[in-house]
Amino acid sequence: MTPSSKIYAPNVYLFAFHLCNALESESNSPVEFTSLWQKCDQILHAKLAVAVSTELNTKFNDSYLHKKNEPVGLHVNLIDKSKVENRNSLPFTKDISANDGQIPLKGFALPQRIDDSYALGLKIFVPEKVNSIKTPAVDVSIFKEFNPDNCLLPDFVQSYFGQTLLITAWLSVEQNQATREDSQFLKKLGKQCLEKLICGDNLPDFYRQGELFGSPILEYGNLSQLDGDCHVIIWFFHSTTTDEIWDETRYSDFMDLFLYRHKILRAYRDSRKLYAVIREEYKQIELDIDKTFQYLQRDKSQQRGLKGAGLKEDELEYLESQMIEMPPRAMKYARMLIDLQFRENTIAINTQNYQDKLNQISLDITSAKKYNDRDTNLSFLSAFSTQNCPQFQRQIQADLGYFKHGSGLLEQSTEAIRAIVAIEAAYRNAKLEVTIQSVGFGLGAAGVVASSAPYFIKQDPPNKLYWPIVGGEINSFVLVILISIGAGVAVWFLVLSLANFKNILAKFQTGRSGRDC
Repeated sequence: MTPSSKIYAPNVYLFAFHLCNALESESNSPVEFTSLWQKCDQILHAKLAVAVSTELNTKFNDSYLHKKNEPVGLHVNLIDKSKVENRNSLPFTKDISANDGQIPLKGFALPQRIDDSYALGLKIFVPEKVNSIKTPAVDVSIFKEFNPDNCLLPDFVQSYFGQTLLITAWLSVEQNQATREDSQFLKKLGKQCLEKLICGDNLPDFYRQGELFGSPILEYGNLSQLDGDCHVIIWFFHSTTTDEIWDETRYSDFMDLFLYRHKILRAYRDSRKLYAVIREEYKQIELDIDKTFQYLQRDKSQQRGLKGAGLKEDELEYLESQMIEMPPRAMKYARMLIDLQFRENTIAINTQNYQDKLNQISLDITSAKKYNDRDTNLSFLSAFSTQNCPQFQRQIQADLGYFKHGSGLLEQSTEAIRAIVAIEAAYRNAKLEVTIQSVGFGLGAAGVVASSAPYFIKQDPPNKLYWPIVGGEINSFVLVILISIGAGVAVWFLVLSLANFKNILAKFQTGRSGRDC
């Protein structure tokens, strides 16, 4: 006989988390959380169509929240108790059709701020008893009533850090027997629950199976999915110990655990996106640096190691543009590496927070001294912090170790280009100085000749000088001018040739000393 697919007292918990980011306005209202609460409004009012179980306004909105002044503390309830009859949460109820009759569907919404994040806890459940009478077991198809139009899934809730859906239900005696006889029974039952809860084909992948507080538990979701995953946990109770341990305190602990978990996963997924961006930038840096120095390559006779080889004007302009572009680029690249390291730090901090919370839970349970080792075993929860988180950290550390060389490449290239430009500037300055000196000597010589020429050139010489070809007589004044210009040009050429000879000799000596080395 096939065990029934009916379950007893099913519960669905939504744990959703948002970035805490207050709007700079007079009301100082938390914008990010307001959007989360608006989603809760839509889930309860429009999708589930439930009613508040007290004499409150049936409209679910942020009128129940502390909007102007949030309570002080690291872990605070954002419900304004004065507006919900001094309750810690906002309760609701609804009757649904099941087992050819009506059964109640109850729940509550709990908005919180945990440290620097907003959290929304939503519980929808079929009570174990109504008026002290045990409610009947229901078919797994009842989960359709919990999640109309997939309103509890990430695509609808749109929480910043992510969310977890936790499903709990009691197993019957027959189902417990089937579990012992068939190792795949719970996995099949869990799949049935999942298929009824989630409409469509986008069911999360099965991840692992274990045990928590003495009862079997299944986890679904893909940790490596970059755009976030649908994280679902199905927990089948078959021990009263599980129900005893899973109380209001553990609910609050799980809220913290799931927050740390989703912060870690958000940081890791952000790091993978950063990795793709930095990798492309690193490749482009290498290409641009290679292009820069390949652009400057010449024949061996004109290598940059020989002083005075000189650069073309377009080469100098290109290098100067690179000197301007590289420092901001290096700063941008360094900031990307800082962002990547920030994700690593976020993972490290929240991994420690996660482990500290597990240690606290373990201490609380074992201090009761009435549970066995199986009941207090938290290995199902600790696997995330001891196996997955170290892997995330090692991956980011490896990325940082590889990409940090990009900053060194940019710095070294900038220094090399600056040195080349400085050598070129020195060469051009020296060349300009030689030109100025030779021109100065030439002008000085021309002036000296011009001033002394009248003493050795007579105003009316006996032997006349004539222009070649045209045959006209050369005036003595013009002759003085021509002689002074000729003397100036001769001195300019002599000084310039001497300077160039020194430059050639210096290059020869530099090349010879290089070969000797």
